[in-house]
Amino acid sequence: MKFENKVVFITGGAKGLGRAMAEAFLAEGAAVAVNGRNKDATAKFEEDFKGQRVLAFNNDITNFEAMEKTATDVVNAWGKVDILINNAGIVNPLAPSEKIKKDDFDKVIDVNLKGTFYATQAFGKKMIAQKSGRIINMASQVALFGEKGFLPYAISKSALIVMARELSYEWSKYGVTICTLAPGFIKGGMNEGLVKKEVFVNFLSSKTPLGRMGTVDEVIATILFLASDMARYINGETIIMDGGMTGYTQEGLLDFISKAKT
Repeated sequence: MKFENKVVFITGGAKGLGRAMAEAFLAEGAAVAVNGRNKDATAKFEEDFKGQRVLAFNNDITNFEAMEKTATDVVNAWGKVDILINNAGIVNPLAPSEKIKKDDFDKVIDVNLKGTFYATQAFGKKMIAQKSGRIINMASQVALFGEKGFLPYAISKSALIVMARELSYEWSKYGVTICTLAPGFIKGGMNEGLVKKEVFVNFLSSKTPLGRMGTVDEVIATILFLASDMARYINGETIIMDGGMTGYTQEGLLDFISKAKT
């Protein structure tokens, strides 16, 4: 199996897209630890995979000390950590930038940027000590060109792209490589509620030359590739998988919603 004897840690890994990633790595022979903010989800994860090499943590990703302890606990349990997937993230309530609330802005930056850095630094230090490791950041297509209504989210995800480039300069000499995946609109994950409405699916599908949204399976396949030895020379780069959506249309989701209300 592709990831036999590998140890993987996934933030936001107890449900949704993160859980799908965890299942895929388990199927490929890895030991998988996940962190999630929902206690019920982490408990269910442990129960569903009882007897397999899994760990589930319910720690606050925005708590630096908690992430340090989590990294230590994973290495103490399995002796190493080979792959970190920075999947945890939230999106702000859609709003024009002049109407974004301070608390909403702060929360998105705290989780998506600061929390991701805390996890990266904590696990990165373990990887530096063992002279090997692979880190994958989950960003977004909106990190490159923005999207009306998504300012805090776009800023936070854009920062992850720069972080990966910076860390590739600093950590490659230790055998630690990092890259970023920037998906477009995916039919699942944090979009799960949105895509229950056909009108939104049709609108988002129209934003790509392929005429459809991406699938969770397509994201998983790309993650497995980027985490594998086949992608070991991809370092500091951002992989965009958006069906050709980038720059394809000028109408944003906020415009579409506003139009529907009139």
